[in-house]
This record gives sequence, structure tokens and C-alpha cells, in this order.
Amino acid sequence: MFVLLDKSHDRQAFDCGNEAINRYLKTMANQHAKKNIAKTHVLSDGAKIQAFYTLSNAHFDNDGIIKGYPRQIPIITIGRIGVSRDYQGQGLSKKAIRHALEKIKALSTDTGITFAMIDAKNEALASYYERLGFIRINNGLKLAYPVSQI
Repeated sequence: MFVLLDKSHDRQAFDCGNEAINRYLKTMANQHAKKNIAKTHVLSDGAKIQAFYTLSNAHFDNDGIIKGYPRQIPIITIGRIGVSRDYQGQGLSKKAIRHALEKIKALSTDTGITFAMIDAKNEALASYYERLGFIRINNGLKLAYPVSQI
């Protein structure tokens, strides 16, 4: 079960193989949580973090890209996602994304959220997110998942 990151989780031992993701969890995740910039959700085995993802509120500047919606669309961004090397290949990234989408759907009953958005870091990740049901925006690396389809 994913829970919010807290002091009982060993951030320093986490290694997903991506230094930028590791550094975020180790040095910035708690600061972002305190400032309400992003909240980090972790799957752990005791203190050991197996996987994590972040959520933050934002808006998407539509500029006519998505027909039938206003210029600014309320979204939640699924930010950084990491799976510990010790747990890679076990479907935990899919589990993290599914949990994030379910959390976003639950939040949408109390506030306006039109899409879950994710910014793929590269083409391979964009293709992966497409296989999970995300839709590319303008054929780029920004992808959306309509909350109505969760």
C-alpha cells in the first residue's frame, strides 16, 4: 500500500539507477512536501522504499490543443516516479501509476481535475505511458489521462 513519505522511510538507501530521481527523493521530497509543492507517495517494506511517485497540482495552458476545454485546464501532475533497483521488473511502476490515477480520481470528487498529466523524459517512456492509456498532447512528451476514464 502506498503511503505518504515520512521520517520512517530510508530515503538515503534508495537507488533506482537514475541519479536525478535518487537525488530528488533524498534531498528535495521532504522540502517539497513541507512547502506543499508536491507530495511523495511511497511503497515500502518497513523502512526500505520499493517505489515512489509524486503528485502536484497545476494547470495546463490549453491554447486550443484540447477541443472543448478552456484556455487553462485544472490537472494533477504525476511527477517523479522511481522503483528501487532491488524491485525493478516486478510491475511496481505500473502499480505506482495506477495508485496515482486512483488517488487523482478520488480527489476529483471534491475539486476540479480534468486530466492527470505526465511529462515523459524520453520517447521510450512516452511509449510506455501510451501503453498504459495516456494520450500524447501535440505528439510530444507531455501525456494526459482523462479523469473521466479512470
